[in-house]
Amino acid sequence: MVLGLLMGDGSIPVQPDGSNGVFHVPMVNQQFLEWYDHQMGLFTTGVSLKKTAEELAENNRESGFSPNAKAENYHDMYSVWSRSHPYFTRLRGWYESGTKRIPEDFELTPKIAKFWYISDGFLDVNRNRTPRAKIRTHTESDRSDFLLDLFREHGFDPNFRRGTVRFLREETRSFLDWMGNPPPGFEYKWVLDSRERYDRLKAQAYGEARAF
Repeated sequence: MVLGLLMGDGSIPVQPDGSNGVFHVPMVNQQFLEWYDHQMGLFTTGVSLKKTAEELAENNRESGFSPNAKAENYHDMYSVWSRSHPYFTRLRGWYESGTKRIPEDFELTPKIAKFWYISDGFLDVNRNRTPRAKIRTHTESDRSDFLLDLFREHGFDPNFRRGTVRFLREETRSFLDWMGNPPPGFEYKWVLDSRERYDRLKAQAYGEARAF
């Protein structure tokens, strides 16, 4: 789980006192974080509220990122911190260049891909066409061949455009099957055959089930 999440939203901040590294995962998907925290057991310290929807909207208004931001268009942000551990210190090697970079000798597995996909991936859903899976990775945009080779080694043939790994519509199902069952909170990212079910599961994941 850790490596896949580190490829996405996860991070290992510098520890100013030189102590062992800690792993941080921020998300709006509280359901997933509760499951993740349980799976990690003693290695994590629980799910906590990082910022409310109101605070996120206010921050974006004040920064100018979104001057008209409204809280109703945001979700509360939660996070899980790990306890310090030498393993996370070793993973700080991903930051040697000054920014997080996937190691050149990295080998992708279905499980790693799954947790990368739930973090940075999404289904491009169009009512008139079969959805296709995509993974955004703007910090690695200069390494498109490297990223594509991670999947080509497993028989997939995605393309890369605008900082996004894009799977063909006809291979999206096999890609999702290859990764295995989705973790709680992200079932909607595996739904290809029903827009209604996709919308319903997504709403449930983000606490919007009342809309249905």
